[in-house]
Amino acid sequence: MNAPALSAGTKPSGAAELNRFAAVTAAVDPAALTDRLARRRQELAEQPGDVYDGADEVAQVYARWFDAHGVTCPLPGQIATARRKGLPAIGPAVDALLYGELTTGVLMGVQDAEAVDGGLHFDWAAQGETFTGFRSTVTCSQDEPVVRDRTGIVASMLQGPDRRTSVTKSSSHLVFTVYDAPGLVTEDFDTGVRVLADLLREAGAAPDVQEVAL
Repeated sequence: MNAPALSAGTKPSGAAELNRFAAVTAAVDPAALTDRLARRRQELAEQPGDVYDGADEVAQVYARWFDAHGVTCPLPGQIATARRKGLPAIGPAVDALLYGELTTGVLMGVQDAEAVDGGLHFDWAAQGETFTGFRSTVTCSQDEPVVRDRTGIVASMLQGPDRRTSVTKSSSHLVFTVYDAPGLVTEDFDTGVRVLADLLREAGAAPDVQEVAL
């Protein structure tokens, strides 16, 4: 398994105070990951404790930043739904992403690593820069935080992932990204990375964890 190398561009003057970017890459057995997630889902349903309370508190840090850009952060609403109905079961890669996000409140992403062209580069978009999103063409604003590979943008922090590197139920080489936010506590970012890596290890994978300073 080759993990995409991480890099970062020069932060523009006045850009958001984001300090870290991490990726957790692993070759997974989709069936084993599905089984592990089913157990985690059941454990949460039986003993939710204060998991969702803590996750919502962290998610509000992202929500305040999204609000400042006129964008609604999906995390608080998704956490509220998970509290009422439990974690969703969509497909192993997406389920793992949602488990990580909704139990920690940390914003994450997931791409099919086989579709990533070269490494992953954290950068800031130019005004009007576009990429093909999962549902439609996404147009970026000046200095919008994005992730690129050699072909183009694979995700915008504020507007979501692209279609080209999107995962399917059979995707077995996954790269999860973990995003910072202005005001996010260091320990919360670290928890997001750890929860993803632990989940993948429990499913029999050997995750590769990388991080770059922004």
